[in-house]
Amino acid sequence: MIATFIYDPADCDGRTIILKGPEAHHLAAVLRMKPGETVRLIDGRGMAYLCEIKETESKRVECNIIESIRDSGEPLLDLTLAIGLSTGFKFDLVVEKGTEVGVSRFIPLVTSKGKIKRVELDTMQMKIARWRRIAESAAKQSGRSVVPIVDPPQALATFIQTCLPQDTLLFHPGGTACNSVDCFGTISKDKLTLLVGPESGFSPEEIALVESRRIPIVGLGERVLRTETAGIVLSAVAIYSHEKVNTTV
Repeated sequence: MIATFIYDPADCDGRTIILKGPEAHHLAAVLRMKPGETVRLIDGRGMAYLCEIKETESKRVECNIIESIRDSGEPLLDLTLAIGLSTGFKFDLVVEKGTEVGVSRFIPLVTSKGKIKRVELDTMQMKIARWRRIAESAAKQSGRSVVPIVDPPQALATFIQTCLPQDTLLFHPGGTACNSVDCFGTISKDKLTLLVGPESGFSPEEIALVESRRIPIVGLGERVLRTETAGIVLSAVAIYSHEKVNTTV
């Protein structure tokens, strides 16, 4: 597998890319890569380049562009995963594995029944910075050219006001709108938001609010999945189902 690094678009002139800072240090000092070797450079926004290393220094690496690829490794579905915050490092896992399967945006939700009721500003900033580092690492590891967006935590009641019924599905035990495979298999648009609750699920009041917005509520069948498992599995199934329906073989 070709090593992948993230570059600043300002450091690309169309022929060469200058890799700087920690990424350059990792390439030259940690991996000890040499001139003549091939690397993959991404801007995190959808642009990927296959490059040949020309010159290396400890914090500066010059690379010659061999080939450019737009949206390399990206799914057809623009998927937002809004998921209830849980204790411990479960959201770290959601960001890591969700990035690997193709999630475009993560929304950490503060919910009524979740154990995390609020996130202090200084703590929130540290958490967001960590989640974004995890997303960058997972994007490079999985061959993506886009680093997913990780938004600051927000209340479900606030976020749900931005959701459109035709682009959104909420997963909740007892949901009967349709089974998940059927729902994903009929997605015709290229945009979808998935809502998944925390460990204890959504409250009756939150479900009522979702129903008032006419957002479909879908069950997961007889098995009950952990929050982090549900978010990752549902994202993977949604992306696979959408591509299966919308890709002509």
